[in-house]
Amino acid sequence: MIELKNISKDYTVDKKVITALKDVSVQVNAGEIYGVIGYSGAGKSTLIRCINLLETPTTGQVFIDGVNLQVLDKIALRQARQKIGMIFQGYNLLTTATVYDNIAIPLKLTGLSKEVIAERVEKYLGIVGLSDRATAYPAQLSGGQKQRVAIARALSHEPEILLSDEATSALDPNTTESILALLLEINEKLGLTIFLITHELSVIQRLCDRVAVMENGEIVEQGTVVEVFTQPRSTVTKSFLKNSAKYKIPEKIVGAFDQTGVLIQCTFVGDAASQPALAYVSKHFNVVPNIIAGGIDQFKNEAIGNLIVHLEGRTADITNTITYLESQAIIVTKEGVLNV
Repeated sequence: MIELKNISKDYTVDKKVITALKDVSVQVNAGEIYGVIGYSGAGKSTLIRCINLLETPTTGQVFIDGVNLQVLDKIALRQARQKIGMIFQGYNLLTTATVYDNIAIPLKLTGLSKEVIAERVEKYLGIVGLSDRATAYPAQLSGGQKQRVAIARALSHEPEILLSDEATSALDPNTTESILALLLEINEKLGLTIFLITHELSVIQRLCDRVAVMENGEIVEQGTVVEVFTQPRSTVTKSFLKNSAKYKIPEKIVGAFDQTGVLIQCTFVGDAASQPALAYVSKHFNVVPNIIAGGIDQFKNEAIGNLIVHLEGRTADITNTITYLESQAIIVTKEGVLNV
């Protein structure tokens, strides 16, 4: 569906070349939600704008459904772009136009009849839950409602791909959750492929099937969301996980635990969550497991359990315990437990 091959992008500022993207390759399957996460300046916005050629790559190729967009003439490119909708952090609504007109005006520019326009506006306002706000103006809407109008506008062209450029970063947590639920519903009901960029770990966790992590214009890690977040390899991924930590265990307490054993994090994925591994440990190893903290994180298609456990006992017995836990498909982490 979407294939970016060896994309690089350079800008010249004050006669100095700045590289925003360095040899980035991404392949997104039809119907999936693919996320890119990174801190400010990582190159996310440049990357997403290369997909519809709002930014032309310096080198590399952009394919949509196997078609290289860079070789198309203006008319063919315009037609190809109609398959790609886009929503932005700032909504980009016309302040002097009603909700209806904000959706209708772009459709008029494509030459659709009034009847078709009316049908589409009504349909997509219904999908985003704003059928009763058609005559309202943007100033009369909340931030979440404005974003819903922007989503309806993007959908009104009936695209196959929806690009989301930090669409929830300006919203409060409750409104963000409602927009994420809407995007999931759109993905499931309409079969849209969604490509999004964000600096919010929770957005990736809630929505995405796969994720790429960016730093300094490069993809440093990519894979399924569960793989990347439960077994991070890159420093930047570990930093995101650290900063989103739910359990903050003071170093003083950790130091006390270290005197009598080891503090570990156990991550349970899939079938591992249904196995009474810690109960088995307490009966068959000369180790006392003490659960310090824990919880369940809901990903798009899977629930992941995390426990912070203190293992009290001799070093050899603790080593054997960890080996056993890992044999049960439990991910055991000793480093960085403070940051879970």
